[in-house]
Amino acid sequence: MACLVVYGGMLSAQMVQYGYVVEMNSGGRSLPNVAVSIPMAHDCQPTASDAFGLFRLSFGEHKVGDVVMGLSARKYGYELVNKHIIEGYTLTDRDSLRIVMAPVEKLKEAREQYYALLETASIQRYDSTVAYLNGQYAQQVITKPELDYWQSLAEAELKVAYQNLDEYADRMARINADDLDENSLPFYDRLISGDAESGLALIGDLPESNVMDDYLVFTGTYPMTNPEVHVAASNFDLLNIPDSLYADVVAFAGYNDRYETGFMANGLHYAQSCRHLGIIFLSLNDTVLAADCFRKALKMYELLNEMNDGYYQEQVEELQRLIKSLE
Repeated sequence: MACLVVYGGMLSAQMVQYGYVVEMNSGGRSLPNVAVSIPMAHDCQPTASDAFGLFRLSFGEHKVGDVVMGLSARKYGYELVNKHIIEGYTLTDRDSLRIVMAPVEKLKEAREQYYALLETASIQRYDSTVAYLNGQYAQQVITKPELDYWQSLAEAELKVAYQNLDEYADRMARINADDLDENSLPFYDRLISGDAESGLALIGDLPESNVMDDYLVFTGTYPMTNPEVHVAASNFDLLNIPDSLYADVVAFAGYNDRYETGFMANGLHYAQSCRHLGIIFLSLNDTVLAADCFRKALKMYELLNEMNDGYYQEQVEELQRLIKSLE
């Protein structure tokens, strides 16, 4: 039966948002006696889920398509899982508002478990990276300035990981297996078996690369065919900087010859390589070559930034600052 409400002598139809509450990782088991309200919507009456987990929110002024903020779902011993609905939910008469709750203690236990898992994985990644870099230095594959540079990146990577541990652990704890499709379930199975990367993939924060990946790509062996490479390398023979570092900078044209459709990836690799070289030259106090590398990186990043709607603006601005500081 339609609900009607009187405003200033006029009869107006009332908007009703239907919904239901389920418990996380339960196979969709309904959760009764959950208090549901939207305190920020003064025309919405508080309600509660029934024995089947069903509820309805009645609005006197809001209508279909309006966005409501600050939804509250409360039940003793439980916590709201899908918190994004608090930030804004669009009222609809076609779909039901689905609220997912979980026992507080289970979420707390999961957070602690995933925090420890992520912390261990981050430390192991740092330790293995530093050990590999030290081995490369001992074998004279890289110089001391290069070792210091890559180790500083590894330290920064570990610092960022610690800054994100709480957030990532909380998001992993809120992964609801009931919502996962057949492609995502294997990742969840690996996560609960102790694979941190699978958890990061599920919450959408698996990094595109890490310091070890960047190092291996950067110091890969590429053909040296450009005279500029030999000139640059010959000026630093005493420093024993590997030729592959310079070859990486000029390999861009070769990449395009071999991979006709790889402009975006190859251009990014070229820009990253130029920036890395600039940092190394800067550590060697060669500001001229450093600035030259930064300008090459900036030119490519500006092109990529334009092609990707400003995605690389941060890199562009960083390089502009570096170049200005060397003028």
